[in-house]
Amino acid sequence: MNNNNSNEMYDAIVIGSGSGGLTAAVGLSRFGKRVLMLERSRVGGDCTNFGCIPSKSLLHLSAKASDGAGTSKVAPETTAELLKRVRQRRDDLEAHERDEFGSMEGIDLVFGTATVTSANTVTVSAPDTTHQPSPATTGGFVVNPVTYRADHIVVATGSSPRRIPIPGLPDDMYLTNEELFEQEAVPERLVIVGAGPIGLEMAVAFNRLGSRVTVLDAAAQILPGLLPDAAEVLTRALEAQGVELKPGLAPHRFQAANRRLEIGPLGEDPTDGLDDVDAVLVAVGRVPNSSNLGLGEVGVATTDGGQIIIDDKGRTNIEGVWAVGDVTIEGGTTHMANAWGRRLIQAIALPYLPLKKRPVRPAVTYTSPEVATIGDQPEVPAADVRRITVDLSATDRAYTDEADHGILIVDVRKLSGQVLGATIVGPRAGDLIAMFSLAMANDIAFHKWYGTVIPYPTYGDAVTQAVDTYISETFPNAGTELAAWAQGRFRALRTRLDRA
Repeated sequence: MNNNNSNEMYDAIVIGSGSGGLTAAVGLSRFGKRVLMLERSRVGGDCTNFGCIPSKSLLHLSAKASDGAGTSKVAPETTAELLKRVRQRRDDLEAHERDEFGSMEGIDLVFGTATVTSANTVTVSAPDTTHQPSPATTGGFVVNPVTYRADHIVVATGSSPRRIPIPGLPDDMYLTNEELFEQEAVPERLVIVGAGPIGLEMAVAFNRLGSRVTVLDAAAQILPGLLPDAAEVLTRALEAQGVELKPGLAPHRFQAANRRLEIGPLGEDPTDGLDDVDAVLVAVGRVPNSSNLGLGEVGVATTDGGQIIIDDKGRTNIEGVWAVGDVTIEGGTTHMANAWGRRLIQAIALPYLPLKKRPVRPAVTYTSPEVATIGDQPEVPAADVRRITVDLSATDRAYTDEADHGILIVDVRKLSGQVLGATIVGPRAGDLIAMFSLAMANDIAFHKWYGTVIPYPTYGDAVTQAVDTYISETFPNAGTELAAWAQGRFRALRTRLDRA
């Protein structure tokens, strides 16, 4: 089916069917808006096809297949079947989303490559079929260029893996998350460049399946930006599983004759090498898909790195043009794309309803154990901030589960109890961080958590311990706490005045 009627007028055109685009399109359609959703490749974007879904499927299946201690008991033919199952589950979900959203009331799904030509027009040409698994069962393919019009244009084109040069490395050995899940066999020796969420999650999965995994990162620690105490806990856990971590080192060149990857500090000569390398996974960040969209010609403002600049409603500097997800300055995760998609829906469909403050930004790395963070936690907290640390591995649930590695670090404003941030390393950290997200979004002071009943035995007992510590250290020293709080507020006010 071809949908090439350029005379049609829509309420909104959404470019990209990833998490942010789908949220925006579905939400606007539920408010009676007529939406055209454009997709150049596969419905679901990076999350469904190259990110969250295949990676978490692989983590789940690898945990079931291994002995749980990082030592594989899986035969090579079984790992091949496991990788095939990951691809099948991914493709099944993409096909389901394609049919579901392609037949949804109020949404026209069209496959094509979009170019924004003005604040209310988009020209669409033939789609990119590189990653298209099969002809779309629902939705049209653009054959000849056609122009569509709408009151609102929403750019939700996501991001792509950042690629770095590794001289000498053959193309078939250079992997990103877009090629990783197409592998039909587990590499015997896998080098991962980048100790961020993607790199560490895949290190855990492939280590379970029998790969000898080495992780490099130019930064001095894994998960750069994570509090050092938390990074140390995760480092011990991963090394205990057999993952080799080499922070402070980067790839320099590959010698194909002996499959040796030369490594060393960034910007210096190689100091060491890794032999018998079978594949290199590059996971060093993302690049926003903002080029080749015509945004510059229309005047849409972006950062030097290509991220679209939006306000607290999701508007760009061009009236009628909006943006959401990884392509914006507020992107980075599926859940944040969804959150900003909902803000955009409200701004368009309910423009007179006041928006809540900008959403807090929780993040989870699904290693074993998990790592979850929220808020801004500097390495050294301010004088008016109480930092509370709890050994999560010492909870009774950790004892019963034989979970040897864990930590909870919470930053709370003295006296007022305002929760500023939290870091959790341990089992189910991604679930526990939701408690802090709720509190920070709704300004629930930490002392109001006191007396909250958390079921026993759960990892939530670490939160109870943190609250008890805050209460016991705060109220007996109320005078000192008040002085510290007042000094902190005075410094914050002076900083604001200086900036003004």
